[in-house]
Amino acid sequence: MKFVIKKDQILPKVQFVNSIVPVRNPLQILTNILFIVDAETNSIKLVSTDLEVSGVSEMSGEVEESGTIAVPAREITEIIRSLPEADIHFFTENNILRIKCLHIDYKLIFANPEDFPEIPERNWDNSFEIDSALFSRMILKTSFAVSREIGRPAFTGVLWELENETQRMVATDGRRLGKVETALSLDIAERKIIIPIKGLNLIKSIIEEKKPILKIIPEESGISFKYDSYKIFSRLIESKYPDYNAVIPYNNSKNVEVDREALINAVKRVALLATEDNYKIIFNFSKNHIVIHCEDIEKGAAKEVIETTAQIENFTIGFNYKYMLEILQLISSSKVLIKLENELDPALFFDTEHSEKITEKTLLLLMPLRIATD
Repeated sequence: MKFVIKKDQILPKVQFVNSIVPVRNPLQILTNILFIVDAETNSIKLVSTDLEVSGVSEMSGEVEESGTIAVPAREITEIIRSLPEADIHFFTENNILRIKCLHIDYKLIFANPEDFPEIPERNWDNSFEIDSALFSRMILKTSFAVSREIGRPAFTGVLWELENETQRMVATDGRRLGKVETALSLDIAERKIIIPIKGLNLIKSIIEEKKPILKIIPEESGISFKYDSYKIFSRLIESKYPDYNAVIPYNNSKNVEVDREALINAVKRVALLATEDNYKIIFNFSKNHIVIHCEDIEKGAAKEVIETTAQIENFTIGFNYKYMLEILQLISSSKVLIKLENELDPALFFDTEHSEKITEKTLLLLMPLRIATD
């Protein structure tokens, strides 16, 4: 194997596949990146997998000799990152990968590529296309609520309800929920799938505004994505997603519209003295204003008042401020609409401005924290 490529060409590609490599795995081969180099097509393909998610990145270079090797992922990534902006020469000799750049010379032992798991091939003529920026926004506004508890497998992914006229994504961990719905027509078989968050985050990390087309092939037990020179293959979570509509209080009757930035800043200031066990801050709603406060017996207390147009009288509710800030950051309008009912019922958060160019509707839900009573 022998090729030459510039650092700025290969670095983002190797960083992408390196992000998939498992930190610890009983299969040592999975800690490697597979290099597949083809002199006939002048192509260089990098591959990695954790057996649940696989990634491929491709690029062109000056290829003199074809070859396939499995290279330690952490070391090759750090080596390339450390090199100056110049041509990098890769070549193998005596079971060693040589990496030379200007006056720098590395020798890296590589593994047997035959031990590397087979990566699937797909006929992308069978894919459908979706606007990449839209897909990225749908991931952004749901992925925050994905659970990290592996004991509830359905909650560790994002539900995608594929329909002919509407696409809907939902995620929840029981405390937060994000739901995005868009009027997008697709000529597909209607179904519901649960996609692991790792594969979706990989897609979101490579989306660029100037490259609008994402190709997708949903299958029985997996899903494949192709974006520019990247491919991602992910297994689906085989579990039944709970009825999320049953926990969404669509008819909450207390409506509060408040300046988003003012609310974010007030929450951040008050939260400086919030307790670290549950990060709770209290919201007291009165006519035309909200009193935000917290108290910690070891730190002290904080309070701030902000104005609203709400006509709510004497209503109190508590929230985890970290979760609330996370939700407020996902609101794209200058004001946020909050719909409440009772102090233990979920609160709903909505944008207040809707452009004709934006076809998706977003609903964000946050469960309150119980307020201790004397």
